[in-house]
Amino acid sequence: MARRRALLAAAIAAPAVARAQGQTRFVWLRNAVGEDLAIGYRAGERHDPAAMARLRHLLRDWQANEEGPMPPLLVDMLSVLQEGWEYRHPIEVVSGYRNAERNAQIEGAAAASLHIIGSAADFRVPALPLDFVAAAAWRISNRLGFMGIGLYREFVHLDIGPRRLWTRLPAG
Repeated sequence: MARRRALLAAAIAAPAVARAQGQTRFVWLRNAVGEDLAIGYRAGERHDPAAMARLRHLLRDWQANEEGPMPPLLVDMLSVLQEGWEYRHPIEVVSGYRNAERNAQIEGAAAASLHIIGSAADFRVPALPLDFVAAAAWRISNRLGFMGIGLYREFVHLDIGPRRLWTRLPAG
């Protein structure tokens, strides 16, 4: 865990544009019901509790209207990824937290899905091709040594679990 924190700190501290110590990190997310949130959620090592609560609500299981856990590291990884296109496009989250009942109803969802513990997000960036987004996430995963990245027909899956890569694209 200490190695993961050190790698994350290095990724956040070494952006294309140098930042002053303690400058606010941002993320711009939109969920499946059209709620939009562009927010500064972190200053230095401190995550803003109010901003994190708003993000947790945005990434809720919207069908059950149930908020779940949301590790700050997931938001950090989405922000690091979004920083690559200079925050010009929102990340549209198709699925963040899912309760176990809803997860069981999704065809092909793993029984032990990281969505159940709030450690995964399925998303797209409408202005960017999915394979481009998945490749950018995989480069970050390779640099940091963790994150699962899946490429699907309509979204990219990103989780903060072990490093792995898969595709679920239709043949043809």
